[in-house]
Amino acid sequence: MKRKYKLKKWVVMGIYVSLMVMVLSSAVVLNRLIKYASYSDETLSYVYRGILDDSVPVVKYKTDKIIKPYESEKVEVSKNYYDKDSDEAIQEKSLILYQNTYMPNTGILYKSDEEFDVVSVLDGTVTDIVADEIMGNIVTVKHSNNLTTIYQSLNEVDVLIGDLIKQGDVIGSSGANKIDSDSDYMLLFEVIIDGEYVNPDTFYNMKLEDLN
Repeated sequence: MKRKYKLKKWVVMGIYVSLMVMVLSSAVVLNRLIKYASYSDETLSYVYRGILDDSVPVVKYKTDKIIKPYESEKVEVSKNYYDKDSDEAIQEKSLILYQNTYMPNTGILYKSDEEFDVVSVLDGTVTDIVADEIMGNIVTVKHSNNLTTIYQSLNEVDVLIGDLIKQGDVIGSSGANKIDSDSDYMLLFEVIIDGEYVNPDTFYNMKLEDLN
């Protein structure tokens, strides 16, 4: 009669634990694949260089003022924010003409004779990076529950989706766009507070305690 061998309890337990680890690991991998597939091709322009994360931390500002999205002294305004309450002549200068269509400028369009660094106006989290055919590279930064800033017409991008950035950190470099040919080195800067576009010039002078 052949002798029957019985595995010891610790061996059985080891096999069981190993199988559970394999199952859990497979579930994690599958979940990540599904998550990647749910993002559009446009959003994935740069996302593979970073880590996808749907949670955005709320920022408590550690500075006493808001800075402008550039440091170069050679940067000047190409087109101002369109204010519906301003003078008609000023409004005309704040319109953007693209393919025979006039559109109100929802930010401030900056330009320079030479390339300049684009920096974050406050601490925040990079939530989106898109390569746009008309506006060039676009980076969106969320600063708090009610404040978002958008940096458009970038050439190079130096951040990744999910990056936590500090005020003054370089986001990228200025670049060209198809809505204005004044310069090859431009930046369209937009500010959204409580879901509405705000004049960046007004934003620069706001109190930080009102933005938390």
